[in-house]
Amino acid sequence: MADANAPTTQSTTTQSTTIQPAITLYGAYWCPDCRRSKQFLGEHQIPYTWIDIEQDAAAEQYVIDKNDGKRIIPTIVFDDGSFLVEPSNAALAAKLGLKTTASRSHYPLIVIGGGPAGLTAALYMAREGVDTLVIERAAFGGQAAGTARLDNMPGFPDGVAGMEFAGRLRQQAERFGVELLQAQDVIGISSHDNYHVVHTSGGSDYSACAVLIATGSRYRRLGAPGETDYLGAGVHFCATCDGPFYKGKHVAVVGGGNSAAEESLLLTKFA
Repeated sequence: MADANAPTTQSTTTQSTTIQPAITLYGAYWCPDCRRSKQFLGEHQIPYTWIDIEQDAAAEQYVIDKNDGKRIIPTIVFDDGSFLVEPSNAALAAKLGLKTTASRSHYPLIVIGGGPAGLTAALYMAREGVDTLVIERAAFGGQAAGTARLDNMPGFPDGVAGMEFAGRLRQQAERFGVELLQAQDVIGISSHDNYHVVHTSGGSDYSACAVLIATGSRYRRLGAPGETDYLGAGVHFCATCDGPFYKGKHVAVVGGGNSAAEESLLLTKFA
């Protein structure tokens, strides 16, 4: 049930084809924990509404009332009336029902990375009867999931939406019995005589006879002063995730390649 006392502030919501409970994130642009929570929700393709309490007095008072007179952000309110205050990524994942713990401690194969490469490898191995665990820190499908349309994907002569492709790939992997672990960072791998141990940020360790690393690519940084300080608060890499925050504002896209052109076209819907 929605909170009747919540302010009816005009705000923007991330785009996603996945139906999720309504989520409102109250925070401020300077707040690093707010940026972390926004990044977590965006990476997992979970829609949410962002409200900057420094631009909305009613929202600020709402947060203070929620926290017994204290102004604490981020405060994340869910449609059932429950809320989390300064949650860790693990606490947020648990609230959202994401699977963050595997069903066992040892697998013949562990794949690190749930993008197209990782999921394809996993489903091939599972198809051959090899029990496989995939560990993914964000949303399954990788950067492909955040692409508006894939026109160079074999088997789709008319192209396919990135989210649709990612969903099909995940469904196919699960059909062959691949176990999928989400919202977990791999913080280290240790090797022993005949097996490897994968250490995760959640504190769980998983051993395997073989480990396949399919972590994909990372966005190249400019190295400009202030770039790191403003990540998630003015500097972004995902127009799909963060474009709605800049509705009616002026934005600049750095780069002139295919990805830059695609992101620019998407941003015209907002900025």
